[in-house]
Amino acid sequence: MSDSMFRELDSLGLNTKDDRIGELIDRHLGASALDPRAVVKVLSNFGSTTRVAQLVKVLASLRKRGLELNEFLASSAINACRKCCEWEMALNILQTMAVSHVTLNTITYNAAVSSCEKGGQWAKALGLLAEMTVINLQLNTITYSAAASACEK
Repeated sequence: MSDSMFRELDSLGLNTKDDRIGELIDRHLGASALDPRAVVKVLSNFGSTTRVAQLVKVLASLRKRGLELNEFLASSAINACRKCCEWEMALNILQTMAVSHVTLNTITYNAAVSSCEKGGQWAKALGLLAEMTVINLQLNTITYSAAASACEK
């Protein structure tokens, strides 16, 4: 996503209607707005800014335009939240994805556990580990490392 798109998002503000955000997305992404690979790149750029609230609005707008959510989009959005220390937003995205019947995987949950770790939310991180075992997701070194690190903080 270009700097000009971020500037335009900033000028629109957080209370902007989804159709205005959709127009902005169309102008900057065109036909690739519904290409999950292009959107993953866009979402990952939000992590280098403090625009996480805008990320959620952009994701909602893309969904309304027909973008199918998947585990890659979920992981990218959650990682962007992690980079900005927005663990609550990361957990909200995880919950939204689950409710939307997106198949979440270990990578997606690891991103959420890492978000909790970065936010110092050890209890939430351990809760995600428990949830992973309930839904039979494989815990790995990254999972345990992020959870252990959360408990240290």
